[in-house]
Amino acid sequence: MLYLGRFALIVIGFICATFAASLFLNLLLVGSTEWMGVEGPFLYLTIPAFATAIGYSVFIPAALIIMYAELTAWRDWLFYALGGAATAVVIIVWKWRPQTEDISTFAAILATGVVGGFVYWMISGRSAGIIPPRPTNLP
Repeated sequence: MLYLGRFALIVIGFICATFAASLFLNLLLVGSTEWMGVEGPFLYLTIPAFATAIGYSVFIPAALIIMYAELTAWRDWLFYALGGAATAVVIIVWKWRPQTEDISTFAAILATGVVGGFVYWMISGRSAGIIPPRPTNLP
C-alpha cells in the first residue's frame, strides 16, 4: 500500500506541477500583453489547455528525473528546480527546434520549467524515496 500511495503522490505532484507551470507561462505571456485587463477570464480556458500540452511534452524527461530522484531518495529543492530547467531545455531543443535566437521565449520556457520543478518538490519531492522499514526481528 505504501508504494501505491507513493505512486499516487507522484502523479498528483506531476499534475500540480504542470498546472503551476501552465499558470506561470500564461501569466508571462498574457500578462505581457494588454489582454489581462480586458480578457481576464480567458485564463480559465488557456490554463488547462497549456497544462495538457506541457504535461504531454515533458512526460518522458520528467519521468526519468522523477525515477532517478525516487531511486536515490534525492530530496533537495534545487535538484528538482534544475531538473525542471533541464526538462525545459530538452523540450526547447527536441520538440521546438528553435530557428531564431528568441532569448525572451527561451527564458520564459526555462523559468516555467523551474517553477514546475519547484512545485513538484513541494508536493512530492520532499518525501522522495521513502522505503518502509524492514522488521529487525525476523523469525
